[in-house]
Amino acid sequence: MRIASTCLPWIPLLATGCVPELTSPGDDTGAGSWVAPDNTWSMSSPPAGLVGEGHGEGQVAPDFLLMDQHGDMVSLWQFYGSVIVIDISTMWCGPCVALADEVTETWHEYQDQGFMYLTLLPEDDIGQVPDLADVQRWASDHEIEAPVLLDDAGRSYEMAPDATYPRLYVIDRQMRIAVDQVNPATDAAIRAAVEALL
Repeated sequence: MRIASTCLPWIPLLATGCVPELTSPGDDTGAGSWVAPDNTWSMSSPPAGLVGEGHGEGQVAPDFLLMDQHGDMVSLWQFYGSVIVIDISTMWCGPCVALADEVTETWHEYQDQGFMYLTLLPEDDIGQVPDLADVQRWASDHEIEAPVLLDDAGRSYEMAPDATYPRLYVIDRQMRIAVDQVNPATDAAIRAAVEALL
Protein backbone atom coordinates (compact mmCIF):
# COMPACT_ATOMS: atom_id res chain seq x y z
CA MET A 1 0.00 0.00 0.00
CA ARG A 2 1.18 3.51 -0.68
CA ILE A 3 -0.06 6.98 0.16
CA ALA A 4 -0.53 9.52 -2.59
CA SER A 5 -2.03 12.95 -2.21
CA THR A 6 -4.34 15.17 -4.13
CA CYS A 7 -3.84 18.86 -3.49
CA LEU A 8 -6.83 21.14 -3.63
CA PRO A 9 -7.11 24.91 -3.28
CA TRP A 10 -9.34 25.44 -0.27
CA ILE A 11 -9.38 29.20 -0.09
CA PRO A 12 -7.75 31.40 -2.74
CA LEU A 13 -4.67 33.26 -1.49
CA LEU A 14 -4.83 31.65 1.97
CA ALA A 15 -3.94 27.98 1.76
CA THR A 16 -3.70 24.87 -0.28
CA GLY A 17 -4.73 21.58 1.31
CA CYS A 18 -3.66 18.09 0.42
CA VAL A 19 -5.93 15.12 0.92
CA PRO A 20 -4.20 11.73 1.36
CA GLU A 21 -5.44 8.86 -0.80
CA LEU A 22 -4.69 5.25 0.05
CA THR A 23 -3.97 2.98 -2.87
CA SER A 24 -3.14 -0.71 -2.93
CA PRO A 25 -1.30 -2.87 -5.41
CA GLY A 26 -3.71 -3.84 -8.15
CA ASP A 27 -5.77 -0.64 -7.83
CA ASP A 28 -7.49 0.30 -11.07
CA THR A 29 -4.89 -1.29 -13.31
CA GLY A 30 -5.72 -3.28 -16.37
CA ALA A 31 -5.33 -7.03 -16.47
CA GLY A 32 -2.27 -6.66 -18.71
CA SER A 33 -0.26 -5.86 -15.56
CA TRP A 34 -2.12 -8.31 -13.31
CA VAL A 35 0.03 -10.71 -11.30
CA ALA A 36 -1.46 -13.84 -9.76
CA PRO A 37 -1.20 -13.82 -5.96
CA ASP A 38 0.21 -16.80 -4.09
CA ASN A 39 -2.72 -18.46 -2.31
CA THR A 40 -4.65 -21.74 -2.32
CA TRP A 41 -8.01 -20.39 -3.56
CA SER A 42 -9.23 -21.11 -7.09
CA MET A 43 -7.30 -19.18 -9.70
CA SER A 44 -8.10 -17.99 -13.20
CA SER A 45 -6.21 -15.25 -15.03
CA PRO A 46 -8.38 -12.37 -16.24
CA PRO A 47 -8.24 -11.51 -19.96
CA ALA A 48 -5.48 -9.05 -20.87
CA GLY A 49 -7.93 -6.34 -21.98
CA LEU A 50 -9.92 -6.26 -18.72
CA VAL A 51 -10.01 -2.82 -17.09
CA GLY A 52 -11.78 -1.87 -13.86
CA GLU A 53 -14.54 0.67 -14.46
CA GLY A 54 -16.27 1.33 -11.16
CA HIS A 55 -18.74 0.01 -8.60
CA GLY A 56 -22.08 0.55 -10.37
CA GLU A 57 -24.26 -2.07 -11.99
CA GLY A 58 -22.96 -3.04 -15.42
CA GLN A 59 -19.41 -1.85 -14.73
CA VAL A 60 -16.34 -4.05 -14.53
CA ALA A 61 -15.37 -4.26 -10.86
CA PRO A 62 -11.89 -2.87 -10.16
CA ASP A 63 -9.40 -5.39 -8.83
CA PHE A 64 -8.26 -5.34 -5.23
CA LEU A 65 -5.57 -7.20 -3.33
CA LEU A 66 -6.35 -7.93 0.33
CA MET A 67 -5.13 -10.37 2.98
CA ASP A 68 -7.29 -13.36 3.87
CA GLN A 69 -7.75 -15.17 7.19
CA HIS A 70 -4.72 -17.37 6.41
CA GLY A 71 -2.39 -14.40 5.89
CA ASP A 72 -2.32 -14.82 2.09
CA MET A 73 -3.02 -12.03 -0.40
CA VAL A 74 -6.17 -12.50 -2.51
CA SER A 75 -7.08 -10.71 -5.74
CA LEU A 76 -10.68 -10.20 -6.82
CA TRP A 77 -9.67 -10.80 -10.43
CA GLN A 78 -8.23 -14.24 -9.68
CA PHE A 79 -11.85 -15.43 -9.65
CA TYR A 80 -12.57 -14.25 -13.22
CA GLY A 81 -15.02 -16.70 -14.81
CA SER A 82 -16.87 -17.32 -11.53
CA VAL A 83 -20.02 -15.74 -10.15
CA ILE A 84 -18.88 -13.80 -7.07
CA VAL A 85 -20.65 -12.40 -4.04
CA ILE A 86 -18.81 -9.62 -2.25
CA ASP A 87 -20.22 -9.28 1.24
CA ILE A 88 -19.03 -6.10 2.94
CA SER A 89 -19.76 -6.62 6.60
CA THR A 90 -18.63 -5.11 9.87
CA MET A 91 -18.10 -6.99 13.08
CA TRP A 92 -20.43 -4.67 15.02
CA CYS A 93 -23.41 -5.06 12.65
CA GLY A 94 -26.20 -7.41 13.83
CA PRO A 95 -27.53 -8.28 10.33
CA CYS A 96 -23.91 -8.92 9.23
CA VAL A 97 -23.47 -11.41 12.06
CA ALA A 98 -26.67 -13.25 11.07
CA LEU A 99 -25.60 -13.36 7.43
CA ALA A 100 -22.11 -14.65 8.32
CA ASP A 101 -23.61 -17.81 9.78
CA GLU A 102 -24.96 -18.72 6.29
CA VAL A 103 -21.79 -18.08 4.25
CA THR A 104 -20.25 -21.57 4.24
CA GLU A 105 -23.51 -23.37 3.43
CA THR A 106 -24.24 -20.97 0.55
CA TRP A 107 -20.69 -21.21 -0.78
CA HIS A 108 -20.76 -25.01 -0.70
CA GLU A 109 -24.17 -25.11 -2.41
CA TYR A 110 -22.88 -23.39 -5.57
CA GLN A 111 -19.09 -23.81 -5.41
CA ASP A 112 -19.00 -26.64 -7.99
CA GLN A 113 -20.89 -24.40 -10.46
CA GLY A 114 -18.18 -21.73 -10.39
CA PHE A 115 -19.14 -19.57 -7.42
CA MET A 116 -17.03 -17.65 -4.91
CA TYR A 117 -18.15 -15.87 -1.74
CA LEU A 118 -15.84 -13.11 -0.50
CA THR A 119 -16.35 -11.33 2.82
CA LEU A 120 -14.62 -7.96 3.27
CA LEU A 121 -14.25 -6.65 6.82
CA PRO A 122 -13.52 -2.90 7.02
CA GLU A 123 -14.37 -2.46 10.73
CA ASP A 124 -14.01 -4.47 13.93
CA ASP A 125 -16.61 -4.76 16.68
CA ILE A 126 -15.94 -1.20 17.91
CA GLY A 127 -15.82 0.43 14.47
CA GLN A 128 -12.02 0.54 14.19
CA VAL A 129 -9.79 -0.77 11.41
CA PRO A 130 -9.54 -4.54 11.94
CA ASP A 131 -6.37 -6.59 12.06
CA LEU A 132 -5.59 -10.16 11.00
CA ALA A 133 -6.69 -11.54 14.38
CA ASP A 134 -10.15 -9.95 13.88
CA VAL A 135 -10.50 -11.53 10.44
CA GLN A 136 -9.42 -14.90 11.81
CA ARG A 137 -11.91 -14.59 14.68
CA TRP A 138 -14.75 -13.69 12.27
CA ALA A 139 -13.96 -16.72 10.11
CA SER A 140 -13.68 -19.00 13.15
CA ASP A 141 -16.73 -17.73 15.05
CA HIS A 142 -18.96 -18.12 11.98
CA GLU A 143 -17.20 -21.24 10.61
CA ILE A 144 -16.52 -19.46 7.29
CA GLU A 145 -14.42 -21.56 4.94
CA ALA A 146 -14.51 -19.09 2.02
CA PRO A 147 -12.12 -16.09 1.94
CA VAL A 148 -12.58 -13.47 4.65
CA LEU A 149 -10.55 -10.42 3.67
CA LEU A 150 -8.92 -7.82 5.89
CA ASP A 151 -9.91 -4.48 4.42
CA ASP A 152 -7.40 -2.31 6.24
CA ALA A 153 -6.92 -0.31 3.01
CA GLY A 154 -10.48 1.07 3.01
CA ARG A 155 -11.57 -0.48 -0.31
CA SER A 156 -15.01 -1.17 1.17
CA TYR A 157 -15.67 2.53 1.65
CA GLU A 158 -15.38 3.00 -2.13
CA MET A 159 -17.96 0.26 -2.62
CA ALA A 160 -20.27 1.23 0.26
CA PRO A 161 -19.85 5.01 0.60
CA ASP A 162 -23.16 5.31 2.46
CA ALA A 163 -21.81 2.95 5.19
CA THR A 164 -24.88 0.72 4.97
CA TYR A 165 -24.01 -2.82 6.04
CA PRO A 166 -24.08 -5.49 4.96
CA ARG A 167 -23.46 -4.28 1.41
CA LEU A 168 -23.79 -7.17 -1.02
CA TYR A 169 -22.48 -7.12 -4.57
CA VAL A 170 -23.01 -9.90 -7.10
CA ILE A 171 -20.51 -10.06 -9.96
CA ASP A 172 -21.01 -12.07 -13.14
CA ARG A 173 -18.49 -14.34 -14.86
CA GLN A 174 -17.09 -11.44 -16.92
CA MET A 175 -16.35 -9.43 -13.73
CA ARG A 176 -19.30 -7.07 -14.37
CA ILE A 177 -21.37 -6.00 -11.38
CA ALA A 178 -24.79 -7.59 -11.91
CA VAL A 179 -26.27 -6.36 -8.60
CA ASP A 180 -24.74 -3.52 -6.58
CA GLN A 181 -26.94 -4.06 -3.52
CA VAL A 182 -28.83 -7.27 -2.83
CA ASN A 183 -32.01 -6.15 -1.12
CA PRO A 184 -33.12 -7.42 1.28
CA ALA A 185 -29.70 -8.39 2.63
CA THR A 186 -30.63 -11.99 3.31
CA ASP A 187 -29.20 -15.36 2.38
CA ALA A 188 -32.34 -16.18 0.36
CA ALA A 189 -31.95 -12.99 -1.71
CA ILE A 190 -28.25 -13.74 -2.26
CA ARG A 191 -29.08 -17.23 -3.48
CA ALA A 192 -31.73 -15.90 -5.89
CA ALA A 193 -29.27 -13.37 -7.35
CA VAL A 194 -26.54 -16.01 -7.71
CA GLU A 195 -28.86 -18.57 -9.31
CA ALA A 196 -29.88 -16.02 -11.94
CA LEU A 197 -26.24 -15.86 -13.09
CA LEU A 198 -25.08 -19.49 -12.85
